[in-house]
Amino acid sequence: MKRKVITVITAAAFVMGISISPASAHVSVQSKGYTVTAGQSSRLWMSLGHGCTYKGVKYGTSVFVVEVPAAAGKPTPEFHHGFKTSVVGSTTVDANKVPDYYTVSWTAKAKSWAIDDGTFYDFGLKVTFNATPQKINLKTTQICYAPQADGTKKPLYLNWHITDGTTKAAGEDTEWGPAPSITTVAAVK
Repeated sequence: MKRKVITVITAAAFVMGISISPASAHVSVQSKGYTVTAGQSSRLWMSLGHGCTYKGVKYGTSVFVVEVPAAAGKPTPEFHHGFKTSVVGSTTVDANKVPDYYTVSWTAKAKSWAIDDGTFYDFGLKVTFNATPQKINLKTTQICYAPQADGTKKPLYLNWHITDGTTKAAGEDTEWGPAPSITTVAAVK
């Protein structure tokens, strides 16, 4: 009976276009029902699941950065109260002078707006996918700040940048993990 239920759920997910796979990143990308069809405009949400740890102490996320490839067009960031946003094109461009990617940043205006460790939070983007169905990696970085005895703040980094399936050892103030991605599909004709 249990196997029959799992088969029915898997078949239903396949028909609805949902991919069932284990979580592989601490930042995930979700379309929340918006299209992932190549050549269409859409909305995506980057969901972070925790903050940074430094010397056994956990810190909230103060800055969230997403690198959006040109394959998703120039993104428009979702407004979040308490955060300043920016969108900056890369200095590298294609033959048509279009940036290779855009860096979208949300920066907490005060420590009180930092996303607490142990909670999750979604940052949204309005995008327009190019016409080629493909996997689009969205390299993300979370930045937390650890107060130091001298009054300064030590930046801590969670870099979700790895796109080739490899791993990279964590340093004292930097962790590495797999980049979240979205796969666009061809339009149904």
